[in-house]
Amino acid sequence: MHYSSILPDVIKVADEASEKVLHIYQSDFKVSYKADESPITAADTAAHDIITHGLRTISRDIPILSEEGKDIPWEERKRWRRFWLVDPIDGTKDFTQRTGEFTVNIAMIEDGEPVMGVVIAPAIKEAYWGVVGEGAHSAIATARFSVSG
Repeated sequence: MHYSSILPDVIKVADEASEKVLHIYQSDFKVSYKADESPITAADTAAHDIITHGLRTISRDIPILSEEGKDIPWEERKRWRRFWLVDPIDGTKDFTQRTGEFTVNIAMIEDGEPVMGVVIAPAIKEAYWGVVGEGAHSAIATARFSVSG
């Protein structure tokens, strides 16, 4: 798979999720707690929904492992050669405390190694992306992010 060819689409998905997360961040959101007592907000679930829908549009046949998705047994996951690894909001605790230190994360894992990744920090408007063998990049933007940004 040529990851650089789908990277712009993955960035677009992460950016759409980031916009929604930022909108919720700027509102009067409620905090709930998962079984492990970690916080979860509407931003976590909204970002999860946007990302999983977007990734399924990019690649229907590649499984998605998301922190906010269903629990997929190891017996099934261990057979995956390639999969999307998603953390819709890394730093939900910081999100709830409004520190601005949280990110939206999407990675492609192949044979147990990350081969492509996109990280967006919506509150500080920074984006990072990279493909193995092609380098990593960053952008600071006032609007939507793009690969050329």
